[in-house]
Amino acid sequence: MRLALLLGASAGAFWLMIIGACAPAPARPPTGTAPSATVADAAPGPEAAGAACERIEHLLVRKAERVLVATCAGGAVRRLPVALARAPGRKQASGDQRVPEGDYRIAGPARPSRFHRFLPIDYPAPADAARALAEGRLSRADHDAIVAAHRHGLLPPQETPLGGHLGLHGEGRRWRGDLDLDWTTGCVALRDFDIDWIGDRAPQGTPIRIEP
Repeated sequence: MRLALLLGASAGAFWLMIIGACAPAPARPPTGTAPSATVADAAPGPEAAGAACERIEHLLVRKAERVLVATCAGGAVRRLPVALARAPGRKQASGDQRVPEGDYRIAGPARPSRFHRFLPIDYPAPADAARALAEGRLSRADHDAIVAAHRHGLLPPQETPLGGHLGLHGEGRRWRGDLDLDWTTGCVALRDFDIDWIGDRAPQGTPIRIEP
């Protein structure tokens, strides 16, 4: 019975994620941080790497460098510029407008979004739940539900005090060309053609690490 309830809650949360990922973007902030010089030289568009990468084996986001590194089966590596959330640091709570840090997995296929396409991750992870429980930011019941969902390969609860509905997405019409700003509410944003490229090559279960 408990597993059935988790499965039903997980399915509902997944579709809420697709519909409401990263919340409606507020007004554009006046300033931002420019990407590093190494990111500016990233391959210009999916055609440059399409033939060399049939499947992505691992994704790595380095927040300090404002870059996503995609490692492909066969060893090809591609670095892509990203935009991050409005607030710095590790995500702690729902609505804090921070990008999480830790080890996650792609939680489903890419879907249409107002930010072009959205690729969900399975945040919060058991490590996020354990940290929050120890710090008094999460109840034991919510902690156990998150851990149980991961144990059974389900999307963890998305409406706990830790927040949810996070992942990778594109720019969309509103933010196109603004990767030099920090404008998301907790997701990692890429150029529209880059999220297309990743979405076509990173199946559900692909590991993604997000570093400070």
